Amino acid sequence: MEVHHHSHHPKKWKEYITEFLMLFLAVTLGFFAENVREHQIEKHREISYLKNVHEDLQLDIKNIENVISQNTVRLQAMDTLFQAINNNTISNEDVYYYIRNLALRATFESSHVGLDQIKSAGGLRMIKNPEIISGIQEYERALDALEKLENVRERTLEQARFKMAAVFEPTISYEMLVHQGQGIMRFNRPQKADAILEKNKSAVKELLNLVTFGLNSNRYLNNNLSKEKANGLKLDSAILKEYGEDFD
Repeated sequence: MEVHHHSHHPKKWKEYITEFLMLFLAVTLGFFAENVREHQIEKHREISYLKNVHEDLQLDIKNIENVISQNTVRLQAMDTLFQAINNNTISNEDVYYYIRNLALRATFESSHVGLDQIKSAGGLRMIKNPEIISGIQEYERALDALEKLENVRERTLEQARFKMAAVFEPTISYEMLVHQGQGIMRFNRPQKADAILEKNKSAVKELLNLVTFGLNSNRYLNNNLSKEKANGLKLDSAILKEYGEDFD
C-alpha cells in the first residue's frame, strides 16, 4: 500500500512579506499601546502628586501667617519690656513674665507630602511645566534657609531656658506652669516674685541678652517667611493654571 505524502508548495515571497508586515504591525501596536498606558499612569501620578503639593501649599501659607503673627507679638512684647527697662519701671514680676514668654518660639513646619512623593518617584522628571519645576526648586531652597535660621534661634533660646533653670525661683516657675493659659504669651505674670533684679542682676542681664539675641532672629524669619509665602502663592497659581481642572 502506497503512502502518498502531501507536497508543500513553497510560499511566495509576497506571503512572507505579508506575514512579516502583520507581525511587525502587531509588535508595533503593542509597543505603542504599552507606551500610551505608561504615559497615562505617569500623567495620573503627576496630577495626583501636584494636587498634594497644592494642598500642602495651602496649609503652608496658613502656617506661615500664623508663625509671622506669633513672631510679631513676641517682638512687640520685647519692645515693651525694654521700654520698661529704659523707664526704670520694670518689676521682678515683669522679669519672670517677659523672659519666660519670650524664650518661647513659633516654628514653621512645612507640609511636604506632595514634594516627598515627587522625590520618591524620581524627582521632577515627570513634570513638564518649567514654571512649576523652577517654582518647586525655589520653594525648597527657601525652606532650607528657613530651617537653618530657625536652628540658630533655637540654639540661643535654648541657652536662655537653661539659664532660667539656674536663676529663676522654682516655686515661682512652678506657679507659672500651673496657671499658664493658651495664648501666645501664655505664661501669666506671677502674683509675687523674689527680688531677682537685686540679687541676680548680672544673671538677669545675661538672660535678657540671650532672649534678645534669639528673638532678633524673628525679624529675619518674618522677612524670609513673607518671601516664602509669595513663592508658595506663585507656585500654587502655576499648578492651578496647569492642573486645576484635573483636581475636580
